Amino acid sequence: MKSFFTRMSFPRAVILFCSLGSIVLGVLVWMRSQRLEEVQQELARVPELVREIQADAYRLDELQRSADSEQLKAQAEPLTYIQSIGAEKNVAMGQLKIDPSTRNPARDIEDKIYKISPDQKSQKYPRLQIANFLYRLEEASRRVKVTRLK
Repeated sequence: MKSFFTRMSFPRAVILFCSLGSIVLGVLVWMRSQRLEEVQQELARVPELVREIQADAYRLDELQRSADSEQLKAQAEPLTYIQSIGAEKNVAMGQLKIDPSTRNPARDIEDKIYKISPDQKSQKYPRLQIANFLYRLEEASRRVKVTRLK
């Protein structure tokens, strides 16, 4: 090894330095080319992701508009909602007697059941008025379903 450095001249030193430098630079270029391939693969997925994000944004906007137009808000009381529908101009049911109950048909599922009847037994309603009331209950909120009528 000693003889190698004793015979070292400036041109040989430059050749040795450039050889070692090219090996180091070759490794760095190879590492960057690997990273470039990863970035290009991720970039190829971008148009699909943009379409998914746009579809999700349109769906969110649609759901927000639907929630804004819905009368039974998440914070509103169902009893107040039912009374307000009964008091509408085309419904005009007057005072209603509402008996709430809860049923659990399965785990993590809760049905809230409201038995609605006239406040006074002598009170009678025409079919059209009852139909308007039941229609408005379901139409004004997606969370309300009329399941039984007696």
